[in-house]
Formats: sequence, structure tokens, C-alpha cells
Amino acid sequence: MDPARILQIITNSTWMVTKLVGSDPVEFDQREYVTEVPENTTHDLLLRLTARVQVPGEAVEYRITKGNDEGLFYLDPRSGRLALLQPLDYERTQQYTLLVEARAGEARSEARVLVKVEDQNDHAPVFPRSLHETQITEEDDRHLPKVILKQVTAVDGDAGQYGRLTYSVTGDGIYNNGSRSCFAVDPVNGTVHVLRPLDRDPPNGQAQWRLQVTATDGQLETQTDVRVNLKDINDNAPYFPSHTVIASVSEDTPKGASVVQVVARDHDDPLEADNARVTYSLEKNAVDESSGSAIFNIDSQLGLITTELCCLDREKTQRYTIQVVATDGGGLKGTGTVVVEVEDVNDVPPRFSRPEWTLDVSESLTPDQVLATLTVVDQDVSNNFFYRVVPGSGDGWQMFVVEERSGGVPGGELRAVEPLDYEDPQHRQEFRFQVQVTDMGEEGWGVVGHVAETWVTLRVVDVNDNDPVFSEDLTRLTLPEDTPPGTLLTTFTALDPDHGGQSLVQYKIAKNSDPARQFSVDGSGAVWLVGSLDRETAATHSLLVWAVDDGVPPRTATATLNVKVTDVNDNPPFLAEPREVVVEENSGAQVVARLRLGDPDDWRQGHGPPFTLALDPRAPHHVTHTFTVTHDKGGDEGRGVGVVWARAGLDREEHRLLLVPLVVGDAGWPPLSATATLTVHVADLNDNPMTPAAKTVTVHTFQHQGVAIPLGKVYVSDPDDWDSADKTYSWRHHQPGFLLHTATGALTMTPDTPDGRYELGFKVSDPTQGQMDIEANVTVQVNTLDPRDVIAATPLTLEADSHRVVRQEEQAGTSILSRLVMAVRVLVEGSGEGVQVVSVEQLEGHTTIPTTRVWLTSSRIANFDHLLMYRKYELSQAIGVNIRDVGVVNCHQANKEDTQKAHLTVHVAGRELRRCISGCWAALGKGFSVVDANTSAVVGPRMEVLTTCGCDNPTPVHHTTCTPNPCLNGGRCMATSTGTRCICPHHTWGSRCKMVTRHFEGGGGQDSGGGINGVTSVGGWAWVPPIPPCTKVHLSVEVLTRYGTAMLLYSGPDHGMVSPGNELVAANSLLLLELRQGHPYLLLDLGGGPITLILNASYSLADNTWHRIDIIWKDKTAEMIVDVCTGGSLDDPPTPPSSSSQNHSAPPTHPNAHTCRVIARLPRSANVLNTGGPLQVGGLAHPPPSHTLHGGPLPLRPPHFRGCIRNLRVNGQLVDLGSRLLSHASSPGCPAADCLSNSLYCGLHGRCQGSPGSLWCECQLGWTGPGCTTPTMPTTFLLNSYVKLALSFTPLGYTTSISLRFRTWRRTGQLVVVTSQHGRDSWSVEVMGGHLCVMLRLQPRPPTSLCLSRTSLTDGRWHSLTATRYGSATFLMVDDGDGNLYNASVVLEGRQLLEVDKQEGIHIGGSPEFLDVSVFNIHKDYFDGCIDDLRISGHGIPLPPAVNSTAWGQASVLKGVEQGCGAPPACVNVSCRTPLSCVDTWRSYHCGCGKGHVLSSSQTTCDDEDECVWQPCLNGGSCFNTQPGYVCACPVGFSGQHCHLPDVGETSPKLSLAALVAIVVWCTFLLLLICAFLLHQHQRRSALRRGAANDKDDNVSSKEQVSPPCNHTPNLLELQLLKPPKANGQPAWTKNPNIANVDVLQVDAASETSSMEGQRLCSTLAVSPEGDKDVGTFEARKQNGASKRGVGNPPTGDDLRNYAYEGDGSSPGSLSSCLESCSGSANFLGGFREVAHMLES
Repeated sequence: MDPARILQIITNSTWMVTKLVGSDPVEFDQREYVTEVPENTTHDLLLRLTARVQVPGEAVEYRITKGNDEGLFYLDPRSGRLALLQPLDYERTQQYTLLVEARAGEARSEARVLVKVEDQNDHAPVFPRSLHETQITEEDDRHLPKVILKQVTAVDGDAGQYGRLTYSVTGDGIYNNGSRSCFAVDPVNGTVHVLRPLDRDPPNGQAQWRLQVTATDGQLETQTDVRVNLKDINDNAPYFPSHTVIASVSEDTPKGASVVQVVARDHDDPLEADNARVTYSLEKNAVDESSGSAIFNIDSQLGLITTELCCLDREKTQRYTIQVVATDGGGLKGTGTVVVEVEDVNDVPPRFSRPEWTLDVSESLTPDQVLATLTVVDQDVSNNFFYRVVPGSGDGWQMFVVEERSGGVPGGELRAVEPLDYEDPQHRQEFRFQVQVTDMGEEGWGVVGHVAETWVTLRVVDVNDNDPVFSEDLTRLTLPEDTPPGTLLTTFTALDPDHGGQSLVQYKIAKNSDPARQFSVDGSGAVWLVGSLDRETAATHSLLVWAVDDGVPPRTATATLNVKVTDVNDNPPFLAEPREVVVEENSGAQVVARLRLGDPDDWRQGHGPPFTLALDPRAPHHVTHTFTVTHDKGGDEGRGVGVVWARAGLDREEHRLLLVPLVVGDAGWPPLSATATLTVHVADLNDNPMTPAAKTVTVHTFQHQGVAIPLGKVYVSDPDDWDSADKTYSWRHHQPGFLLHTATGALTMTPDTPDGRYELGFKVSDPTQGQMDIEANVTVQVNTLDPRDVIAATPLTLEADSHRVVRQEEQAGTSILSRLVMAVRVLVEGSGEGVQVVSVEQLEGHTTIPTTRVWLTSSRIANFDHLLMYRKYELSQAIGVNIRDVGVVNCHQANKEDTQKAHLTVHVAGRELRRCISGCWAALGKGFSVVDANTSAVVGPRMEVLTTCGCDNPTPVHHTTCTPNPCLNGGRCMATSTGTRCICPHHTWGSRCKMVTRHFEGGGGQDSGGGINGVTSVGGWAWVPPIPPCTKVHLSVEVLTRYGTAMLLYSGPDHGMVSPGNELVAANSLLLLELRQGHPYLLLDLGGGPITLILNASYSLADNTWHRIDIIWKDKTAEMIVDVCTGGSLDDPPTPPSSSSQNHSAPPTHPNAHTCRVIARLPRSANVLNTGGPLQVGGLAHPPPSHTLHGGPLPLRPPHFRGCIRNLRVNGQLVDLGSRLLSHASSPGCPAADCLSNSLYCGLHGRCQGSPGSLWCECQLGWTGPGCTTPTMPTTFLLNSYVKLALSFTPLGYTTSISLRFRTWRRTGQLVVVTSQHGRDSWSVEVMGGHLCVMLRLQPRPPTSLCLSRTSLTDGRWHSLTATRYGSATFLMVDDGDGNLYNASVVLEGRQLLEVDKQEGIHIGGSPEFLDVSVFNIHKDYFDGCIDDLRISGHGIPLPPAVNSTAWGQASVLKGVEQGCGAPPACVNVSCRTPLSCVDTWRSYHCGCGKGHVLSSSQTTCDDEDECVWQPCLNGGSCFNTQPGYVCACPVGFSGQHCHLPDVGETSPKLSLAALVAIVVWCTFLLLLICAFLLHQHQRRSALRRGAANDKDDNVSSKEQVSPPCNHTPNLLELQLLKPPKANGQPAWTKNPNIANVDVLQVDAASETSSMEGQRLCSTLAVSPEGDKDVGTFEARKQNGASKRGVGNPPTGDDLRNYAYEGDGSSPGSLSSCLESCSGSANFLGGFREVAHMLES
């Protein structure tokens, strides 16, 4: 800053101070000083006083004149410094005023100093008392909140802001987590309040509540303890710490012996009166049956339980359960259970379960294996069993030993000391010896009464354990190659030591050692030469001859025949090289070739050179005129060489190819000669002009391919064909949509070119010839194919070159392709439309004969491929070319690229563009196939054959549209938001309306007309799709017949499908299943040679009952099983409940595997069944092939089948046996086994079961009662829930079935488990990882599982399942049981019996694990799910709590289950975007338009869906759209929701005239009675209305209910207006049930009959003016009441059973349902049925 500026500021300040202060001799600078000092501050300088004097340098003296009486301050007289001598206290004085004086000589000046004391928080709050205590009564809820302590206050020595206190409380009952606290303190005055009633007693209460009240001044705080003591009231009953006490007492205990002491606790205060004083008593004691006396006593004070009787008997009662009561002084009681286990004393003698044991023991059992378990019965449990074979008791006693069995049922395990051998004559005789047991240990043999005996008779059973033995196993022979067939070569003889040397030995030749089938062996072992030998093909043969015994499984020995073949001069020479030469045209005379010869014969024997060669004198004239041939004898080292000369130049336009025949000969004896051909190709020169030409191109395409379409080349006529590079091409007049390559002449078309005929003009120029603008015309015919027709095309393999197929022949005037199409149209359709060509392609590298594959399609014929195959021979004759195959392709090897293609699904309009043809995936490839034959060309989409299909049971196609119709046999397809749904006709099955039963009329013989050479079979037959060529195949079929000899199934060659010359190729695979004298016979050849499987069952299958046959081949073995080894039909009727059936325990039976099952090894070279033809059912359509083709022992001529076949499955897939099959003398269904055809009506929800003569109706799952009209009641399983059942019958040990319905979203849980005693064996149904599985455990084998792994069933919907086991074979089927909803494992090995513990072995919803007798864990808990209609072995089992017992069982324990299958609303607080709404789907939801509505095209509204567009009404029914849903008006003769049910009345038997008259009379009487009743009702209603009108003002308002009077007398029938059941919680009706002014009345089947009941019912009935809410409420109440009387409730809307209700859940009492239910027993007036349907719609 500027110094001048600083001087100016100082000068001005001095002037101003002088002006303000004045000019006294001495004067303080301030008249008043103010300073602040914190209290408690010591020796601190407060401020400095200054004074001015007029005399410079005069001294100033300062002093305090007033206010320092206490001497707290000090003022320095010289410096004026004011200091503090002692600390100040704010609480004593807040401010000090000092008067100070300044003296300078005599002059004085005074000033005032204010010292303000600042407050400091130097005093902490203090409670006068450290503990405050009060007492209140527990559980006192009066006058809350209320004060319990008033004086919980603290004092604080501070006087300022630090003296203001606030209070808070912590401790027991004070919560900071949002919960309401039990106490509170007033923050100002410290008063303590109680807010809630307090509990004194454990476990949640406490006798004293400890609090801590805190007082704080903001910085310092203090606490005091508050104790709230609770006065006890008697509010707790005594209890036992362990609800169940386990005690034990010996069975020989005397009277008065102590058993156990029980102690009860009481949480009340023991010091408060008698609240906690406990006394004991027995509420439920055990009573001795003989004397009626109590068995136990208890000390009332000590709780000691003692015995009141002497000597309990454990064998009589093993366990006693008594109930102990503890009572306190206030009368409150608690109960506990004491389980007294009676300990065993070994006082019962043992005994064997059988007095004698007869055993058949296989000789294959080793000494360490158990031969048999000799079970012992002894009611004692403290046994010490010891066993022995009584020395000297019988023959062979020393060869056996008996040892105690470890675990399980008591018994001794019988073992052999040394190996058993049936071939030993001594072992072949039976052994008989005695076995003893004692329960007193090794020293107990002498204890009388504790030793038991049994006799054992043991026979050794022969096992095929020895191979046959050849007398000589090697033979060597030398044969000339011209040895004639039929020559006996040698004989091998083999013997089998098994069966006492009486075994039958068969002889076979190993197929791989005789691939050409040149040798054969007969039953005596003689080896014959049956074919011709050829040394040039095989100089040696090493033949393996097998000797196969007749054991199971058979054993084999091998002998070797080595044959050396010597040479015979039987082969003429041949051209070695060259065989083809190329000679340029116009090149003059020249040497064309020098030819070397060869000969396959043995030259060392002179069967070869020197050769001779000459031109064949029979050669054509143009050949002899063109060529000459000379023989050079010295050429080729003296072997001889032929020299071919061209006499002059050759012309390609005259002959493009010349064949020169040559006669060649050898030097053998006798000498042989032959004709060889030299092929001479003439190379082209451009030496001819071109001329105009025309060409026709036929294009087959579809718009979705989106790539340019090649059309071939522009064609002009030119004899030269090697001059393409010399030509150029141009448009004469350009056509849009077509493109031309000017250099090559290649023509292409854009993919969007519309259908039609196009005439194209081009100009072709050849400058080398001087030709310009030669005209060429191309006609293009474009045909757009439907993608569905493309993928449905059938391949035909023609033995002709592709150019020849499409080229128009000059003589015939047509092409082979056009003749083929016309012939197919005539033979298949009889008309000229429908059959189309899809594509033509040349096959390369398949055979030496040129072959072409033509793909044909016909959208109007379902079984087009089978029809072509059936007419193949006639088609071949019509077109003049052999058709080798129909519907047969060769699969590509599965490399990575093909696998990706096969799994890449291409869809067009919802249709998958691939198809399984003869076991291979055929799909649309990229690009087009073009066959260009100059004047004509055919273009089509490229079809690719990929890897195998049908073996992995792929996931079924999810159809999203109804085009094409996925529904079979006349089913109607409906498209929904979740896919498609089929509406199926009566008697069809499953989601696609399959027919699973077919009837065959039998027949046989031959008839002229059609077929092969005018002969065809006239018996019944049907063709179904072929068996896929898989390495693992499971085929099953059920048959019903009276006739013991017939063909069942055939897949292989026949004369109608085998092309001439291909018999051996076609014969590589064969399957033939037939009946011979009622027993199944299987002939199977998988390419490695035939095997036969014959079952000589103990019963005939031709007994007019259903029998099942399973055929399985895998892992190089083939197996055939009959009736899954049950020993009889699988379709036996159920046993009615009776006392005998309930108490009878059927003994477990083990089937004889030798009579129901046969296994054979497949040859090593066996691969797959690849016949290329259909599976023929019931008979052959054409005469059978020769049995020599397949090596069969007998000709294939079984008669046609007469009877019924059903449930034909191939790898789990049900085969449709409906109307679409190519067939003759067979039809869908089986009248003999149809209930309706036999006057047995099963109702809407019943299924016909059984065989002719024993037909019966079985209710579908979810339905019960007479006529299967009552829906069953499901059960909901909560967390940690289960039900234990006790059965009143004993399931068979060999077979057990479980059927039920379930719904869940949970991915794990156990539905049902059936176990044997102690849980050793089990059979369960479980949900594992979202998939349904069955688990089977049969000790000692490890558990096996079978799952439906390709589909998830945890979708919240109802599903029906049936799990069945036959021994160790398991079957699992869900819903319709087709495809991925079916799985089977037919493995019959090891133990087969499961003896169900019918008292303890049935658990539903999880398996409990017990600790003592308490449940503490549920394994595999099935919770948040429902189970309904459980059946075990076909018998209905109760599902509590709705049903606790049936005739077949009762619920013994249940936990955590509820009646019904309800769910909380899922749409609460769920918002969906407009216009969608929340749709509740049972424990889940989704946003949608709801049932019967679809989203509009604008996506802004939900519109009603017109389902009638899909024509859902069958049999001519009329569809009426409703909102939502639709209604079908059925014609006469049909009924049901979709008019799919035939009226039962039309199939009922006719009545006699007298019966008709009686019915008419009774109906007339009944009609008059009803009319009188209705008239009476009408009068009563009128009176009621008048009475109600008079009281209207008192009783009725517009928003109130109207209660009818209840003083009426019950009528004969109680007519009530009912509302249909609700669907998903919403009314099923969307309009007033008053239809067309007609009240819909329904007779209530559960009407009350007594006057009191009628009054009670009437008192609960309230009819709403709108006719909606209250009626539904009453209906629900009525239904609930009915269910308690055994009548179930209607199902919910999302229940599968709703298909039984009219119009998506209308009442079963609706008119149409009434008509259906009454149609079998009542006739209605004409037109009444139609009027009823009209009114309802």
C-alpha cells in the first residue's frame, strides 16, 4: 500500500479518537468493558484496561474499587491486566460487575467491567435411588397403557440448559425392530408405563422384567434399574418334556415292579398357591383281557409307574401304550404317552416254517452261494439260533452245511460244501437229510423243548454248463473248383455231456466263414457243398462248423473244415489294357490300340498264354468296315498282343462311340475263348453348323426358398457337342424374371416368378462356324408347390439314367417321367389330378446300373407311399423301366455336419420341413436339383437324406397351426394360444385321435386280378409304417383270437416289393411273428443270418382273451416274452371287495421263465432290421417270398390272422391302426371286445376292459361311482406331509400297479411308495428334476429307475399316470401314454417278487423317518401339490381327509393334508398391460385374454374367438358360437359336447311288445303324476308371490336377499334352480340361466326327505334378484354337504375332467347331459332333444 495513504489513515483515526473521548486528564478508553469466561477456569487473563492521559509520560495506576468482595479478581495496578484468581461457578453467580479506577496524579477516571460466566456441563444427572421395584399381575390387559412407576426421576446440579433432563428406557420387552414394546417411559418426567399384558411363565415369559431407565442432559447421563415383578396366575397346564416316553419291562417281571418314572413340568410359580403342584393319574390304562384288571399303576405324587399284574407275556402283547395325566392345583391338565416295550425272555421253542423242504437246485451254484433259506418261526426275539445237519440222517448229509442267516427273517442258509455236478451219477440222485435248529446257542442241543427238526429233499437240476465235444474238430480237404454241388465233404459228430448225454445237438455253419453260402450242414453233422467253387474268387475256405446244444442259453463248440480249391481252366481271357481309347475325328488311318490280355486261371498249369486275338466275324458292318485287327504272337513277352487299326478317319457326328468286338482265346485244355469289347470314343471337332431348336423346362418350386432357380442351358441343335466354348448367347426378346449367362447359356429364374407358362427367345452365335443369331426357344412351365406336399413326397428309385427319365422318347412320344405320373394317377386315384413331381435327381455310386430318384407327392392321399409300394410291379410294367424301391433311402453316416442338419428344424407356416422315411431323416436341402436332357429339363427343390431317425424317440412336433391337420381318423383340429388341440371321435385314443385296435377277418388263398402277375392274396392285412433301423428296438403287441395258426407281423421281402434281380439284397433283413398251435414263433434276421425263437408256453394264446407279446433286440441278443411272464392274460377283471378277498393273502407266485421267455444270441454280423418295406399286420398283401432267400427251415405260408390286434407299439410309440391304413379285409375297432357292441354302456367317463365273455367297465382316473359319474375328491399335500395306508388285501408279489392323478409345480417329491417289510424292497413313483420316474428296488440288486426324461410334467396341470411292474420289468404311462409319455424297461433278471407290507408299507406324499415314535423328517417331501384317485393293483385306495377308508384299505396315519386342491388367488396385485388381464392358472398366472378370447390384430383389444371356424362339432352337428366358448347342436343318434358319442339307445336290445306296453303305461302314469305336482307347485308359488308382495316394504329392498318361507311340507321331488360349477373361480355361465324365458330346472338328487331337513335346507336358501351370486353360494354349500355323504364335488375349471361337462364347465344336470345320461333308458318325443340343445345354446 502507498505510504502516503497509510499516514493519512493514521492521522484521521487519531483525530476521530480525540473527538470521541474527550480531553480529560485521565480517561479509560471505554466506559464499560464486557468479557466472558467459562466457569471453573483458573488463573486466566480476562482483559487489559487502558486509559489516556493528557500529560505524556505520566504514570497511570489501576485498581478495583467495587465488586471484588470475595477476592476472585486481580487488577495489576501498572499494566491494567485483569486476571482471575479463583474458578467461577455458573450455578452460584452468572455475572460479576466490577468498578475499576484509573489514577494519574490527582486525576481519576472510572469504568465498569462486566464478567459474564459461561455455563459448563460440570454436573452429571443422578438418580436418588439405584433400584426401583414394583409388582403387577401377569396377563392383566385392563386400562392399558397404565402407569406402574411414577417417581423414576433424576437430579442434575447444572442450572442452565444442561440441567434439563430427558428419560429413555431399555431392557426386557423393549424392541427396536418395529415390534410393539412392552414398556415406555415419559421422556419429561420419567414415569414408567406398561403397554401390553405381560407373561410370567416360560417359554416366552419371565417372572421378573428388568429395565434400565436412562436420564441424560444431552451430554452426561445416568441409569437406574427398574424391576417389574409379575404376580402369577394359574394359566399354564402341566406338560411332559417328552410327549412320548419309551420304557421297557421284562415279560417275567413280578407285580409291583417299577417301570418308569414320569415327571411333568408346570411353568406357573411354585410359590404361588398350588398353581404348580402336580399330581399324576392314568387316563388310559392297559387292561388284561382275561381278568379285566388294570396292568399298570402310578404314584400320584411321584409319577412312578409300576406293574399291577404278574408276568406279562411278550408273545401275546409286545407293546402297551398308556396315557398319563398330570393335573395342577388349579385343575389344568396335561397328557403324555408311555410306551412300555415288553422285553423278551426266550420261553417259546423254535420251529421250522415247513416240516419238509423239497428243493430243486441248479448245479451252477457255487459252494459260497445259498441253496435255500430254511426259515424258522420263533416268537421270541432274544433267540440265539444255531443250525446243523444231523449226521447220518440221510444220503449226502456230509455235503451240506447250514449257517444262520444274517438279517431279515430268521432262518438257516443251506450251502453245499463241494460243487454240485449233475453229470456225477451220485449227484444226479436226490439227497435227503435232516436239519435241526436250537434257539439256545451251540450248547442248546440238549435243552428239551428248544430243538426243532425238518427234512430236506434236494434234487440237483441240470444246467447247460458243458460245451458239446467234437470227436474230430479239424478236417482238411483238396477239391477241384468244378466239384459239383451236392457233394458230401465230411461229417462232424459232437456229443453234449449235459442231460445225461441225451441233449439234442444242432449243427450250423458260421455265416462269416461262408459269406457266399456255398456250404451247408445237416442235422447229422454232414457238410455238403451246395454252391459252386471258384478258385479265382477264393482259393481256400476255412469253414467253421458249430455244434449247438439245446440248453438255455445254448452252448457252442466249433470245428474247422479247411478246403483247398485247385484250378480248372474255366475262365477265358479278358482285355487287360487298354479297354477304352479316344481317337480324334477326321484324323485318318492309324493304329488305335495295342491290346494286352489277361486270364484269372492258374498259368502254372497251362491255363493261360499264349493268347489268340481276332476281330469277331459277327461284328456289325460299320465296325468291320472301319477297323482291322492283327495278332502279334511275340508281343508282351510271347503272350501275344492284338493290334487294332483304323482303316480311315472317323466322324463323331456319325458315331460318337464305337464298340469293337474281339474274339480272345487261351492255351488251356480245353481251350476257352470269349468275346471282349474295346470301346473307342471319337473326339469331337467343331465341324458342323448349328440349327434352331426348342426346349421345355418344368420348374417345381415354392416361394419360401428365396434363391435364384437354375433352369439349365439354352439349347440349339448341333451335332458337335464339344464346342460350347465357341458359342455366345443373347436375348431375342428379354423376359423379366429370367437371367441369361451370355458365355455359357446358363438360364436362371428369380424366386418370386409367379406360376405360369413363359415363352423365352434367344440368339446363339458361333463365330468359328460363321453363324450368327441362330434362334433358340425355351418354354418354362412354373409350378409352385405347397411346402407340406414337398416334405410329404415319396421317393421312387428307377433303374434308368436321369436324362433318359426326363427326355421325351421319339417312338413313345412321351418321357418315362410323364408316363410314371400318368400311371400313378390312374392306378392310385383313377383321375388326372393330385399327383405331382417334386424333384428328379441322379443317384451316383449306388450300383453299376444307372439309377434315378423321383420324388412324387399327392396331398389328397394319406398312405400314398404304401399305395405306390403296393402297385410297384404294375407301375414298372406301365413305364417300361424297373422301379427298384419305393419309399426307401439310404441314411448317411452320422458326421458332425449331418447331425447338426438333422437337429436343425426348418419351419414354414408352422410346419417342420423334414420327415422320417424308412428310418432316415429326409429334409429340404439348399438349392435345386436340375436334370437337363437338352430338349427337356426338370427342376425341383433338392431333397437331402441325412442320419437315422426314429431310434431316439425324439420330442414330438409341437403343431402351432392346423395345416396340415395333425388329427387322425376324422378328428377336428382347433388352434389355441398354446398350440393345437384335437377333438376326437368316439373310440379314438390320445391327443391325436389314434385308433389302437383293429379287427382282421382272416381268410387266405389267392384271387385273380391285380397284384403280381394277376395274383394277389385275399386274406385280411394292413400296412403300418416300417420298424426303424435301430440297434435297439422294443416292439409289443396284444392279440385276441380263437385260431392257433396265423401270421401276426411281417417285415421283409415279398414278391410285390422285391425287384427282379434284387432278391438276395432284399432278403438281408426279415421279421416274421406268427402263431403256431397257439404258441408264438419268431423268425428274425438282422442281416447276419436268421434266428428262430419259439415259446412253448404252458397255455395257448388262442383262447379268445387278450395276450401281450414283447419282442426286443439289443446288445446282440433277441428276446421274446409272452404276457410279461404273468402266466395268463393281462386283462383279467377286478376282484370285487368281500370279506374273503380282504382277508385272503395270495401266496406270491414266481413265473416259469422257460415257458414265457426265450432269448437267443444274434450273429456277430447282425446289424439292424432294414427291410425298406412297411410292417405288415395280420397277413401278407402279396404271396410270400421263397424261404431259400432267408435261410428259413420251412416255406413262409402262414394263414392270415383272424381276430383283433391292439396297442401295437414300436419303441414306445403307439401305431395308429385307424382308417388311413392301406388294408384289406380289416377294419378299425374290435366288435368282439367292445362293450357298447355287447350291450354294456360304460358312460362318459368309463373305459371298456376285458376280453369277450368277461367285459367290464373301469372308471377313468378322476371318476367313480355307478356309471362313473361322480368326480373324485383330491387331496392337497402341505409342507412335511404324508399319509400312511393299511391295505385290506395282499397285492400279488409278482405284479403291482399304481394309478393316480397329480398336479404340481414342484420339481422333486415322492408321490407313492410301496415297500416290503422293513423297507427292504420298494416300488415308488417320484418326481425327479421335473420328470416323472419310477424306482424299483429288489434286493440284492441295486435300485433301478425308469423316467419320462423327454417331457416335463410339473406344469401345474392335472396328469394321470399308471406305473406297473411285472417282476423286475417296469412300465410307466402318463395321460394318453404315447411317445414321450410312455417308457418301459422289460428286464426280467434276478429276484422278481415284492411281498408288500400291507400294514406299514404304503406311503403317499413322502416317507417319514422316525426317531423313536416321533416324526422328525419327511424324505422326498411332496408338498404344494395334489393327488387324486389313487389305485393300487386296480383297487381304489382312500385319500384322507375326504375319504379315510374303502373296501380295499384305510388311512392309518396322516399329517399335513387338506381336502380339495384349492390354491390362493395368484392374480392379487398383478397388473397386465392393456388389454390383457391376469389369468389364474393354479398357483401361477399369466397375462392373456382369457378363455374364449384372442388378441385382435391391432393388439389393442381382446375379441371373442369364434371357435366354430374350426368346425368342432362332429357327425354333422351344428356349431353355435357363445361368449366365451361354443355349443354343438347334435343330430339324432349322437350326443356329447362335440356330438362325438353315439346314442346308447340305438345299440340297446329290442324289447318285447308286452314290455313296451308296460313301459308306456308306467310312463303315462308318471307323466300325470309330474303334471299334478307341477300344477301344485305353480299354485303354491303364486300364493308365495302374493304373500311376498304384501310384505314387500318390510322384508325386501333392491339390494337385499329374499328368503322364501320355510313352513312347507317336503314334496316328492325338490326342484331347485341351480348354477353350474365354477371354472377357475369364475361362473361358467356368462348369461342369465333363464334362457328364452324358460326356467331351467334340475332335480336335486340329494333332496332332503324329512320335514326338519327340509326346513333346515330352506333356511339356508337365498335367491338373489340377479340370479347369480347367492345361487352359486348355495350350490357350493350343497355340494360340500353332498361330498360328505360320499358324493364328490364337480371338478374345477382347469381339471381335465371338465371335458365331461357341457360348454366348458356347465352343470352335469344341463339338458344335454340329461339327454346323454338318460339316453340308454328313456325315449323322448320327436324333436325334444334338438329343442333342448337349442335352448341350452
